[in-house]
Amino acid sequence: MTTAKKINKQIKIIGCGKMASAILDAWLKKSIFPQNIYVDDPNPSEWLLDKKKIGLNLNTKADIPFDYCFIGVKPQSLNEIELKLKTLAKKNVTFVSMLAGIKINRLEGIIGKDESIVRIMPNLPAEILKGVTAVKENARVEPKQSKSLAILLQAFGEIVKFSEERKFDAVTAISGSGPAYIFLIAELMTEVGINLGLSYDEAFKLVKHTIDGAGSLIVNSPLKPQKLRENVTSPGGTTHEALAVMMNKDNGLQKIFLAAIKAAAQRSKELSEV
Repeated sequence: MTTAKKINKQIKIIGCGKMASAILDAWLKKSIFPQNIYVDDPNPSEWLLDKKKIGLNLNTKADIPFDYCFIGVKPQSLNEIELKLKTLAKKNVTFVSMLAGIKINRLEGIIGKDESIVRIMPNLPAEILKGVTAVKENARVEPKQSKSLAILLQAFGEIVKFSEERKFDAVTAISGSGPAYIFLIAELMTEVGINLGLSYDEAFKLVKHTIDGAGSLIVNSPLKPQKLRENVTSPGGTTHEALAVMMNKDNGLQKIFLAAIKAAAQRSKELSEV
């Protein structure tokens, strides 16, 4: 991951829920001065209110030249902020949308086709600077803007740039929603551990460090996940027995994951039609 430098950019954030707050926290720690960030949120969290003490501008009207406007409201609330977006048009602002399912051409219809607009899909591990963010820029984004935005996004993890926006439904289903799948696996493994006689603390400690270690191994090993799985699976052993159930063709994890992730991708597609 590239370490973000302290950069002097003026940033507007419209809507600051869990995901935007995770990103904001990373910026405050690594790359942006709080006085340079202006957050609009009708129901600010206690965490946001506390950040006012260090200079964050919260629900403050400011007629200044913003470099970036991050859009973090729920997709269903896009219509409610149209006026705010339009007032920033024709002012050299790069608009960065985190709205699941909302396509760039819909934003262009609101803000203007001549505006620099970027669609991103970050994920929750940004909270601990280990996120991954998918990025798609429209043709109006200039190289300098793109470079500065990359520095901002790399403050909280890796970035993957896409040339085809149609892939964002799959991105949303895989990396956007993906942390929840891992959390569910951790939850279920812990419950099973308790059923087998472990205490909650014993089971959860084993589970969370197993997932952390396995994830680090995937990131740092040159081997593909399939080979890593094979390496830990001895014929006739305990792992083999467990995987025989999980990999059952009729009712195993492959069938469940396929149905689940397709459902998430379909929901992303539906949101784009709202």
